[in-house]
Amino acid sequence: MNKADLIGGGALLAFGLALIFLVIPLGTVEGAFFGLSPTVFPTIIASGMVLSSVGLIVHALARLRAKGEQPPLPVTSWNMLMFGLSAAITLGGVIAIDLLGIEFGGPLLIGGLMIFLGERNPIRIVLTSVLPVLVVVLLVTHVFHSVLP
Repeated sequence: MNKADLIGGGALLAFGLALIFLVIPLGTVEGAFFGLSPTVFPTIIASGMVLSSVGLIVHALARLRAKGEQPPLPVTSWNMLMFGLSAAITLGGVIAIDLLGIEFGGPLLIGGLMIFLGERNPIRIVLTSVLPVLVVVLLVTHVFHSVLP
């Protein structure tokens, strides 16, 4: 999987750089509200993706130099099913955010993914899904004086 990690990291790096320098600047217009520019949050997210992809590339190169090429691990139909289910949960969460707003859709997305990943403690699920959204909403509305979808 080292070669696949290297190729995937390179593709994510190219995609992230294209987002930062082409897609986000060309696809946004100045907002009517007082606050941060509409390009700030997408650029921060894309920058995190670029940093993660650089880390993946460095890690894959280090493993390739240390061990040489490893035999590839086949992707089973179970892996594909789980990927599809996680993508469906994520898409459902994004649609919930669009319909209900970040205050209700955000915790649904986080909680749904936590349950999918195996968390069963309801207190931990509620706290982990509600508190970050609450912090983001308070930070954006009261500190940055901006609006959220």
